Amino acid sequence: MLDSENMDTQTNYFIRFIAIIFFLLIPNQVLSSCDDSLDDGVDYSNCQFSDGQDLAGSFLPNSNLSFSGFIKVNFDKSIMMNSSMVFGNFSESSFFRANLYESNLEGGNFEKSNFTSANLTRVNFSGSSLIDSNFTNSNLFEANFTGANILNASFEGANLNNAIWIDGQKCKLGSIGMCVKK
Repeated sequence: MLDSENMDTQTNYFIRFIAIIFFLLIPNQVLSSCDDSLDDGVDYSNCQFSDGQDLAGSFLPNSNLSFSGFIKVNFDKSIMMNSSMVFGNFSESSFFRANLYESNLEGGNFEKSNFTSANLTRVNFSGSSLIDSNFTNSNLFEANFTGANILNASFEGANLNNAIWIDGQKCKLGSIGMCVKK
C-alpha cells in the first residue's frame, strides 16, 4: 500500500508540474480580434477582410495592420498616422487625402493604390510594391523608398524633399514630382 500511495503522490506532483508549465507558457497578452471596431491602437494584424469595403474617414492612428488584407478598400480622408502596415496587402486601395504620417508600410503590396494628396511624411515604403500607384500632389517629405518597386508609379506634383529614393540616395530640396538626387 505504501508504494501505491507514493506513486499517487508522485503522479499528483507531476500533473501539477505540467499544469504550472502549461499556464506559464500561455502568453498573458490580450490581442484585439479581427471583429473589433475601428479605433486608435486597434490590432488587426494577420486579419483578412472582405474586398471593396468603404472605410473612408476612419480613425486608425497607432494601429497594427501588419500582414493584413485590405484589397480595394477605401481609406480616403482616414487618419492612420503612426500605424504599422508591414507586409500587408492593400492593392488597389485608395488613401486619397489620408494622413499616414510616420507610418510603416515596409514590404507591403500597394500596387495600383491611390495616395493622391495624402500626407505621407516620413512613411517607410522600403521594400514595398508600389507598381502603378498614384502619389499625385502627396507629401512624401523624408519618406523612405529604399528597395521599393515604383514601376509606372506617378509622382506628379508630389513633395519628395529629403525622401530616400529606391537606390538609397536622398532627394534634394526642390524635388517636386521627381527625385533630384544630391
